[in-house]
Amino acid sequence: MAQISPEPLYDHDLARKVVEYLQTGNPHYFPFTTKMDAEKLAAFKRDLREGLGDLLDSGSARKTSASGYIVSIRRLEDIVHEWRDAGGGWPAGADPDAIATQLAALEDVDDEDDVELAKAAVDDPLNGWRRTR
Repeated sequence: MAQISPEPLYDHDLARKVVEYLQTGNPHYFPFTTKMDAEKLAAFKRDLREGLGDLLDSGSARKTSASGYIVSIRRLEDIVHEWRDAGGGWPAGADPDAIATQLAALEDVDDEDDVELAKAAVDDPLNGWRRTR
């Protein structure tokens, strides 16, 4: 079965808006950002960067973008729609203060335990034995 008029997979205008917003921070591109505080703006920009990364990686990982197959912009659209629908708040599942969250990458605010883990790994006698071999 063939599709008569398939839905376009790529929206160049959206990709351009995202790039220009990330470069300028101009709320003209995404008016809902005027209601966001600094923490939400940083999270929104991080999500946009991840969405752009997914867009760029999706074609190159399959080696299809150079051969004429258009990559999908669906993830970037989902990011913009989720933040827009939140109306200046956190999208569902993205509030860092919530117990259950779907955030991808958060700052490591409890790095003291990382230092302790690193010290334990360095002081481990088995690691010392491995270094001498």
